[in-house]
Amino acid sequence: MVGISLVPERKDVSLKEMLFVSFFFVLLAWSPDVDYLINYLRGEAMPIRYTHSIGYIFFVLLLSLLFRGLFFRKYLKHIPLLFFFFASSSHLLLDFLVGVHGNPYFYPFSSEVFVAPFGILPSSGRIDIHNYYFWRNMALEVAIFLPILLFSLRRFRTVILNSKLLMFLLSSSFIMGVIVGIGLDR
Repeated sequence: MVGISLVPERKDVSLKEMLFVSFFFVLLAWSPDVDYLINYLRGEAMPIRYTHSIGYIFFVLLLSLLFRGLFFRKYLKHIPLLFFFFASSSHLLLDFLVGVHGNPYFYPFSSEVFVAPFGILPSSGRIDIHNYYFWRNMALEVAIFLPILLFSLRRFRTVILNSKLLMFLLSSSFIMGVIVGIGLDR
């Protein structure tokens, strides 16, 4: 959701361009979890998740600039560099707000692993279609982040602000999601 909300809104953007840019930013936001794929291919887990660090974020930022310059100039030239950083680094912030797993956020400057002393977002546990907690936690994340996403998009913000019912429903969803999230066992 963070990736999509960072896509700049312009009136002259085609649907194809909007979908491409949205997909690109979603990939940036998900990219720190590439370690799951690496773990699967290696057959064992990495002891430290280096993909959840500022060093990895700068690597992805450089890769994004390379892709923007060589392949996707048409679609990405108008997007500020800061958006690329926000898309990929937002993942680190959200994982920190889970408050369960420690990550080396300041690697390569420090290998120290940090864990939030609290949790707002739920941990999804193992990613499995039959895992009840995975679905419960996905619903909680949607309850918390859907209102933020919709409000961050200019075209929806006007509709929300002009509807007391929508404002009430989205505010309630956000508040209840946060309260339930904080109340979960860690």
